[in-house]
Amino acid sequence: MRREQKLLLVFGALVLIPVGIIWFVAWPLLHAWKFPQMTAGQMSVPISRDLSAEEVQKVNLWLQSHETAWGPSGEKTDLAPKVVLEMATAQGEPVIISIWKYKKQDDIVGIQLAKNGPYRMNAFPDAQLMALQPAGAQPGK
Repeated sequence: MRREQKLLLVFGALVLIPVGIIWFVAWPLLHAWKFPQMTAGQMSVPISRDLSAEEVQKVNLWLQSHETAWGPSGEKTDLAPKVVLEMATAQGEPVIISIWKYKKQDDIVGIQLAKNGPYRMNAFPDAQLMALQPAGAQPGK
């Protein structure tokens, strides 16, 4: 292999590898995440109770209107969430929605598609989360 070909190969690697890494991180933020339709659910934190059909429908509508800007899969947190909704699809697949509330910054919503699975997270102002939280889920900050 000639010297020019080696330099071209190194240049290509130096350009394509960082672009690939950036794209791998940016892609989840750019494309819409189609959430499955939930048919049932329960709130397990701060109180434990089943959600009504109207509350499940509110969660579905909220998720359908917030399909973009979710972070990459694998995000973690050390804090316990203030609100946890354990939803189920018609096929019985779990969708766990956790909400961390903060006083002086946006609240964080994390979604898991498996029990103890990785989160995909997004931040929202408290006012946008009111429709997602069922009655009894608005704990003090």
